[in-house]
Amino acid sequence: MGRSFREVVLARLARAAVFFVRKAPYPLVTAVFKAVALCAWCFLPYHRKTSAVQLRMALGLENPTLMSLRVFLGHAEILVDAVRYAYMSGEEVKRAVRVEGLEHLERALETGKGVMMITGHVGNWEILSHLPRILSVEFCVMAQRRGDPMIDAIVDDLRSRSGATILPPTGKALMLVRELRKGRVIGMVVDGRHDGADAVMCEVFGMPAPTNPAPAFIAIKGDAVVLPVVAIKNGRCYRVIFTRPVPASDFGASRDAVERLSGWMQSQVEHAVRRDPHQWFWLYSRWIPRSLMKKVVREGLDLEGVVSGAALRRGWTPPGGAPLR
Repeated sequence: MGRSFREVVLARLARAAVFFVRKAPYPLVTAVFKAVALCAWCFLPYHRKTSAVQLRMALGLENPTLMSLRVFLGHAEILVDAVRYAYMSGEEVKRAVRVEGLEHLERALETGKGVMMITGHVGNWEILSHLPRILSVEFCVMAQRRGDPMIDAIVDDLRSRSGATILPPTGKALMLVRELRKGRVIGMVVDGRHDGADAVMCEVFGMPAPTNPAPAFIAIKGDAVVLPVVAIKNGRCYRVIFTRPVPASDFGASRDAVERLSGWMQSQVEHAVRRDPHQWFWLYSRWIPRSLMKKVVREGLDLEGVVSGAALRRGWTPPGGAPLR
C-alpha cells in the first residue's frame, strides 16, 4: 500500500530530527527543541490550557502559567534525551543514570516471581527501557502502535537499541501474563486515561479518573510482584528511583482486587508526580475525554465539576458515599 504524502513528509522530518539530535552539540539541540516547545506553548492554546486547568485542579495552583511553560520546556528535553540515550554506549548510559532504591528491585527479584515494573508519564519513561544496559536485568515491554508504520519503524529502531525486549502488540494481556508466570520482568506505563466500558475509576489527585484495568489484571493473573519506578530528570542526568514492591496477590483475585490494585498503582504515580510536578505530562487530558476537555478550555468551564459529572455518569460512587469535593 502506498504511503500518503503526509506520512512521507512526517517520516522524513522525524528522521532529520533524529539525525540532528544525534550529531549536534547537546546545548544547541536542547535550545532548538525548547524554542519549538515555547512556540507550541504560545500557539497551541488547547494544550497550554489543558495543562493549566489540570495543574490548577490537581495541585491547587492559583496561577499555573509558569508551571505550564516549564512542563512544555521540560518535555522538549525529555524528547531529546530519549533519542540521544538510544545512541549512547552502555558505559555512557551508566554514567548518566543514578539508581536509587536498588534494594527494592533486588527484593522483588529474590521472590522468584515475575516482576511488573510500573511507571507513569512522569520524568522520562523511555529511559527506563535502558535498565538492561544499566543493571544487567532482562526486561521486556509491549510495543505501542501509532497508526503510522513509518513513524512506528523509527520509534521501534530507537527502542531496540535500549537492550529491552520489545514484544509485538499482539496477544497483549495473555502474552504478558505468560511472561510473568515464567518469572520474567516486564514494564508498563499505567497512568493513561481509558475510555472503554471496562475502565475502573481511580482517585488521581482526589478526583476520579477512568483507568485501564489491564495492568492490574495482568499482574494478578501473572502472580507478579509490582515494583514502582520512575526516571526523573536531574540536570543532564537521570535518577532512576525504585520504591517498595508489593505482591499483586496481596490485593486478592476478584474484580474488586483489580480495582484496588489499579488504585494503588495510580497512587504510586501520584506520589512521584507530587515530588516533581513539572515532569508529568500535564498536556494530556487525564480525567476526561479530549472532546470534553476541548469544551472545558473553549468555554472556560470548571474542570472539577465536569470531571465529577463525567464520573457520576459512569456510575462512580465516591468512597464511603461522600460527595465529590
